[in-house]
Amino acid sequence: MRHIDSADGAGVIASEILRDRSRPLVLISANAEGEFAFDAEAIAHALAGDADVATIETGEPTYALERLLPPKTHVFGGAARSYPPDFAANPEWQRSLLRFPGRRDDDLVEDALAQIVIRPVVAPVRRSWVRATVDLLSGSAAGNVAHLEDGQRVMIVADGLPASIRIADALEVGAHVEGWLTGVDLAPEAEPVDLAPLTEGSVTLARVIKVTDLRASLVLHPLAPEFVLRKRAVVPGVDNGENEDVRVSDVLRVGETVRVRITSDKAGVGLTLINAGGELPFVKPLPILRGGPPWLREGVHAVADAEPVAAARDVTPEPSLAPATPSAPSAGNGAIATAELAMIREEMAGLKDAFLRLGREVRAGTDLETLDQLRDQNTSLSEELHRARTALRDQTSAASRLRQEARDARNQRPEPQLSGIRTGRSAWPTEESWLRHEITGTWAARTLASEKLEHPLADYIVGPRFLASMREVGDAYTEKVLRGVVDALTDRAADIPGRQLHRLRRGQGGSDPYVTRSDGAVCWRLSLETNTPSARRLHYWQMTGGTYELSRVVLHDDVEP
Repeated sequence: MRHIDSADGAGVIASEILRDRSRPLVLISANAEGEFAFDAEAIAHALAGDADVATIETGEPTYALERLLPPKTHVFGGAARSYPPDFAANPEWQRSLLRFPGRRDDDLVEDALAQIVIRPVVAPVRRSWVRATVDLLSGSAAGNVAHLEDGQRVMIVADGLPASIRIADALEVGAHVEGWLTGVDLAPEAEPVDLAPLTEGSVTLARVIKVTDLRASLVLHPLAPEFVLRKRAVVPGVDNGENEDVRVSDVLRVGETVRVRITSDKAGVGLTLINAGGELPFVKPLPILRGGPPWLREGVHAVADAEPVAAARDVTPEPSLAPATPSAPSAGNGAIATAELAMIREEMAGLKDAFLRLGREVRAGTDLETLDQLRDQNTSLSEELHRARTALRDQTSAASRLRQEARDARNQRPEPQLSGIRTGRSAWPTEESWLRHEITGTWAARTLASEKLEHPLADYIVGPRFLASMREVGDAYTEKVLRGVVDALTDRAADIPGRQLHRLRRGQGGSDPYVTRSDGAVCWRLSLETNTPSARRLHYWQMTGGTYELSRVVLHDDVEP
């Protein structure tokens, strides 16, 4: 057993308190006369190696300890406390109760035993490549469900996919998807973009992503480069001087899925909407995911069209628009060149305006007088920023004091007495009907009339093990369980710090995956009591439709749903 009698020793023990440990640490201080109110030897013997025990002199060592630890977490003057192994992760004084002289040694022993953390041996992550069939699409990255060949339900997750890919766009109910299965999570992989099957003269589908009056941008795959199509590749007859008054924006809309014909150009593959009829060989659109369906489907657009546009694309020009006799090649080429020259001049005019604006901005920025003005403004803004930061620190400190006073006031406020409306289980035909009555009564008593519409009880079901877990903890905990259930069903638990609401994980680590079910439900855990040995917790499920399922009342070391 160690004894701390110097500031250096206090520094060593403080560093141990503020790092991740495998066991609790009990620290006992001496009083001003050097005597101990707690028997350190007896406490160490009772803990039998499950926790470390150390003593410290009151004076310079405890002063040094106070400087090194967060506020209100040190010991002095004969007091003692037990620090949990993970105290560094959340170094709040409420997690380490201060025991004053006059308390029993058993209080410290119970504190330390309640802080013991059983760290499970984490098995290596095993994953396998599987094929599944999509059952349910949520329209977002979460809540997409599929089943394997053996019928097992799995959740499709977007882990490892590029940010530019929306997993909901890559899936189709009833279609197959392949990926890595880890537990119940199926993580698909992106299919590499391969344009080799798109040979000249074949037809496929493309998505319109940008449209102007003179050109449009299309893509064959979210990860593939975009193709810029000029008017001649969108509007029929432009090369022959026809349909000159038809704009590209009259034919295409952003989000449309359109048929395109593959051509060849200097860059390799090119696209055109001209002569992309059904008589040409059709190449299935590229899939987004390995083993998944094609990204694009004919007639399925990214957004709804404001008005039909297909007719404009498929219209055969009226004979009156075309010249009766084909124009001479030189005349046709001249018309095309004139149209292209007008486009280029329009672009150059815009570029010249941009260069002129940029030149004015550069000259203004290099003017010495302007630079002096900017320096003065910078100095003034720096001073204002310093004053604002000082005021923010003062306001933050005041807010912290007010929050602490509010917490102290809540702790001192007596809970409403609900015993007058309690009924026995035997007064009801079933135990579940009794529980529902008690939950409704607790909600009615704990919720003000003005808040009942704002915080109603959500729809819920009683899980198969919930009533048995209530019987196991005994009637003494019924009141606490009912209050916790009401806070969960009214969605108030997140606003009450003492509830310590968080999603349940599959292990003790902060990076362990969350607990979910095959139907998309997530498991939540809240505290029914704190700073108490063997504190109770409430586990419940929140399902995708908003309904809750009460799962179990458990001890704080029980992390099963």
